[in-house]
Amino acid sequence: MKKLSRLALAAAAVIVTACAAQKPIVKTEADYYNEAHEALKDGNYSVAVAGYEALESQYPVGNFTEQAQLELIYGRHMQGDYASAIAAIDRYLRLHPESANLDYVLYLRGLSNYAIDQDAILKRLPVNMAHRDMGQARVAFDDFRQLITRYPNSQYNADARQRMVYLRNQFAEAELHVARYYETRGAYVAVINRARWVVENYPESQAVPEALSLLVKNYTALGMTDLAAQAKALLRSNTPKKAG
Repeated sequence: MKKLSRLALAAAAVIVTACAAQKPIVKTEADYYNEAHEALKDGNYSVAVAGYEALESQYPVGNFTEQAQLELIYGRHMQGDYASAIAAIDRYLRLHPESANLDYVLYLRGLSNYAIDQDAILKRLPVNMAHRDMGQARVAFDDFRQLITRYPNSQYNADARQRMVYLRNQFAEAELHVARYYETRGAYVAVINRARWVVENYPESQAVPEALSLLVKNYTALGMTDLAAQAKALLRSNTPKKAG
């Protein structure tokens, strides 16, 4: 009996030891964050994104929650998952309306909306991006405009302004593209409306000289000589003089 008791105790000890060995290691909030952050720094964006998502799943409210949400946005943007980055940005703005990082978040939203419109395949084709739907580009422009208006001293404004200049030129070219089509159809009034829109709304764009030329031609075709003369005078003032 004593021998059996010893065997039973030994068996129980083995079972307890096995159970202890199978007990999962509990990761702290800091463990999740540090692992994801290191992956982000190393450029392992898919690993980083998965880590930040796991952190929030396990610790929805904690010391690292807001920073993790912020870095998750950047990770998704760098992954090229712009739609998910924008969704994460909108969520962050709802959850943290008083955050000190709102200028950065608006800048990233502008970049993501800007990038989502730049299809990787179409960019390799001889297609003018302004001749496609510009809806997403207009959203990006508004993001950059909000950033500059709300945070005039933001360190991200200089880049945002450069992107806005580019987008304005794209918007103006999109209007001219339609105006050129109308001109082939002999739709003089439609051409004039598009060309005037460019001159009035994008006066600093590269498209203004061509828009003015269209106004001269189509006002003349309609017999509106006074307006044609005004457009011609504006065209002269907007055409750089040749040196020499």
